[in-house]
Amino acid sequence: MDPFEEFEFKPLTDGLGFHKKKTAGAAKDEAQTETFSKNRMMDQGLELIEESSVDPLRPPLPRKNRNSSTQIQPTPGATEVGGDGSAAVDEILKTLQKNRRLDFDNSKQKISQTAVKEEYKKATWSFSAAMLDGMLVVASSLLCMIILLVITKVDLIGNLTNPDSQGMIYLATLSLFAMVSFAYLTVNRLFMGCTPGEWAFDQRVGQPAELNKASYSLRVVARSFLVITTGFIVFPLLSTVLGQDLAGSITGARLYKKA
Repeated sequence: MDPFEEFEFKPLTDGLGFHKKKTAGAAKDEAQTETFSKNRMMDQGLELIEESSVDPLRPPLPRKNRNSSTQIQPTPGATEVGGDGSAAVDEILKTLQKNRRLDFDNSKQKISQTAVKEEYKKATWSFSAAMLDGMLVVASSLLCMIILLVITKVDLIGNLTNPDSQGMIYLATLSLFAMVSFAYLTVNRLFMGCTPGEWAFDQRVGQPAELNKASYSLRVVARSFLVITTGFIVFPLLSTVLGQDLAGSITGARLYKKA
């Protein structure tokens, strides 16, 4: 058997049909297909990048569509950059930023105007504010009394039912209530300008500009002392009958109500 019979000899020239050349039309169609696929991939990549960079709190901006034949028309006075509508997008962004600045400035002006418009007029004694303050003072006095009884271990009921000949137990109880009331009225008015009851009904003692003055502190202390020493009832009743703040007229710490 001849060993050369197993080999097959084929010509290596281009003219016998083994190496066919591609026609010009097929090569052109393939190039167009590759170009179209590349452009489509670029468009999809740009769309994904734009969608991923969109802020959920900002309104969506117009973006160009490469597949559509229409283009965004630039606003009058804007120069076209590459004919792709980027100038229009820049104008829209500038307009949005300008509107945000205007809204922020308007909100600041409104806040300043509301702060300036807060005016106070002279007021008289309020029963509702006094009732709320009275309940808070009684609750604070009871708390202080409980702490005092726990520390001293004194039988309060026994002392009240069997007082001494001078009645010092009653005097001590009234003194505790007066001290708590004085601290309640003075401290709240010195630091906040009003008690919780006065704050709830838009009242205060003195104007807000007087809060940091030393004379204001002295007037508040004098008003609290005058009201407590007269028994909490005399000046409120006289103020209601006469229609004016008598304690404020005497001490200079007048009651004001928000207009």
